[in-house]
Amino acid sequence: MESLKVGYFRAALPVPLGRLTYYFLVDGARRVNPDCPTAIDEGGTRYNVRHGGGTAPTGEGGGDPMDDGWGRPRPPSRSRRVLSHVSGLDLYSSYSTSAFVSMLLFRLFYVAMIPTGAYYFYWLAVRGGNELAPVCFGVFFLSEGLSFVSALISLFGMWKPVRRKWRSLDQLRPALPESEWPTVDICISHYKEDVEALRQTVRAAMRLDYPAHLLHIVIGDDGYYPSSKVVERSELGVDMYTMCAEEAGYDPLMEEEMNSKGLVEHYTVKSDDALPRHDCAVESHHFDFGPYGVDQFAAGALPRLSLVARVKLAEAHNKAGNINNVLSNGDTDGRVILFLDADMKPVESYLLRVLPLLLEEQPTDSLQAQLVTGAQDPELGGGASGSWQINRDIGFVGCPQRFTNVSGDAPDYCAHRNGIFYNGICTGRDGFGMTDFVGTNACWRREVLNEIGGFVYGSVTEDTLTSNEVHRRGYISKYADEDLCWGEAPTTVAAALLQRQRWAKGAVMNGLRIFKGAAKERKALLSSRGKPTELSEFYAYRRQQRKPHNAFVSTMFWLDSTLYPLLGWGAFGYVFCALYYLATANAPISPTSTSSLAGAFVTYYVVRYVAFFSAFWEAVPMVDILRSQQCWFSFCFCHTMGVWDALFSGGSKFGWVANTGASNRRSWMEWFNILTVGALLGGIVFRLIAFVLLDDGCAPYENVGAVFFGGYVAWMMAPVARVSLMERLSSGSEAEREGKALPIPVPLVAAALTILGVVFLSGWANTRCGLEAKA
Repeated sequence: MESLKVGYFRAALPVPLGRLTYYFLVDGARRVNPDCPTAIDEGGTRYNVRHGGGTAPTGEGGGDPMDDGWGRPRPPSRSRRVLSHVSGLDLYSSYSTSAFVSMLLFRLFYVAMIPTGAYYFYWLAVRGGNELAPVCFGVFFLSEGLSFVSALISLFGMWKPVRRKWRSLDQLRPALPESEWPTVDICISHYKEDVEALRQTVRAAMRLDYPAHLLHIVIGDDGYYPSSKVVERSELGVDMYTMCAEEAGYDPLMEEEMNSKGLVEHYTVKSDDALPRHDCAVESHHFDFGPYGVDQFAAGALPRLSLVARVKLAEAHNKAGNINNVLSNGDTDGRVILFLDADMKPVESYLLRVLPLLLEEQPTDSLQAQLVTGAQDPELGGGASGSWQINRDIGFVGCPQRFTNVSGDAPDYCAHRNGIFYNGICTGRDGFGMTDFVGTNACWRREVLNEIGGFVYGSVTEDTLTSNEVHRRGYISKYADEDLCWGEAPTTVAAALLQRQRWAKGAVMNGLRIFKGAAKERKALLSSRGKPTELSEFYAYRRQQRKPHNAFVSTMFWLDSTLYPLLGWGAFGYVFCALYYLATANAPISPTSTSSLAGAFVTYYVVRYVAFFSAFWEAVPMVDILRSQQCWFSFCFCHTMGVWDALFSGGSKFGWVANTGASNRRSWMEWFNILTVGALLGGIVFRLIAFVLLDDGCAPYENVGAVFFGGYVAWMMAPVARVSLMERLSSGSEAEREGKALPIPVPLVAAALTILGVVFLSGWANTRCGLEAKA
């Protein structure tokens, strides 16, 4: 012990580092300094930590290596900090070592892909081209260029993926009282889908683990009705009304009596001057099935259920118009809006898991709290807790679409699971705060939708267009990577092709809209808004400051979303080169030496594939990666049709293609895959015969290369083609054919290949080059 002055001493005591805590005092009150490293304990409380080594005690049996022994995360080691800085992964998240290594590899090889790609294309242009096949080489060079640009743009989104640590709304610390939970409108979009399928979605929404009086389930019905009378009397209208009445818990006898007298509980029609918004409906019919008043708070009460149907304008704006009719003309007022497709059923914990991502902690001494109180601004809540508020920087929180008929071990030949997108790209874009809205399974803030005037018109993929507008204004979005909503994927190849064609058309339309500068501030809308509060100005300023930093990222994501149908044209080039190679035995490239080939071609593809697989290593199953590569070939034709429709449709009306497309069992576009696979298989047979009869058994390397190249492309396109053939050739029922590939009689094929292989080798041995080889 050392004496400093009278009454003051300093002592040095050995204290385990793990038992030390670090915090800041402001005016005697404990505060968290956001400029210093922080962590969140299991209870949800944030506290400051110090970087550094040292070992903390663990519980009996060793404990959690990321735990300091008292339920708090252990301060990260130096090596973990370095890996975090290089890989871009969250310092305090429980990532495995393989996750750090895979992201480190991805970043290194993604950057290396640029110089190796540049050298590869230089090598192709100067040394690698085959002068005997200039057309084939030119097509191959163009295809390789499109493929390289596609990889460079799409993989950029995986630069900083996010895997969010979960917290539930009812387990927040400090706790958020149930009385302060936000009101939620659940908007279910319906367009002539089966009523019984819609019933299951309504029931799932009714079962959500959330206070019933805070929920309002609204079905937006977009069937075409020429007048208000037909709305009530059409067959679909009667079925919809009956279903809603049954799910709302009405007495069937009372319903029968009411229907016989032409009475409808809480039925209103808005038209003309009574219609708040006229660009989405001529009339809006609102059926409210209750409960009403104090009945909403009764024990066991169901959420309020409503049916909103519209009479369309000549320009109906499809799903965007339907949703805007619900938002503006449907008497909805929830602070948060959950959008669902008619076949998407949320799990009970959906809102408890997603809504916390819309919230942020509200320190009492923050600038936001000093600018305005909760009573002055409805977004703050302003309840007794004063600890949480809705994050005004967030536009929406989305989650993936999952499908029961292609989950688990079920074959997914058409890549409906879309694991590359939902498990990979969405988490990558979440790191930049720019995850796309996919039209369903997302919670939006009403204030943001009001600011942009509802869903944006001008595309068949209004969901992506709307999220683009939100990001353009500086808002961010988050992604809840959890299986929270389940639906049914398209059951036929025809439905999948039509769906992908619609997506490609929408992608090009959205890109052209942004390129032409059509996405501008709507002055009339802004002038109609009252004077903004100080808090609104504060957040608007913060969003404006964020926009310049997002310019490059936004451009890359815009290129990825817009150009993917065009960059897919490289698949046509590979198909052409494979057929040309099989027909002539002239390869598109002709390397002068093995070392030259290894230095350019092999190096480039090794670097590229390491970058690709490391980006999705832990997030995406290998089978989903394979399906995405196969469908890149199989969907190139329908993507082209979508691009053609977007560029040369001549301003025709946008058709609303159903999300599932269940009614489409066959499409002429399927013949491209079937005929291409047939041509490739025929080309392989021709090349083997030509090798023996025409080439006299000479030049085996050229012929074997042609067979392997053609076989690879045929293997990529075969799964979707087999499903199309199953639909046409099988005599089974629809249920037996749906989603299944034409079976291959493996024993018969193996026996045939064995016999033909012996015949081929015998014929080769008797050719001129074969005899010379024997001699």
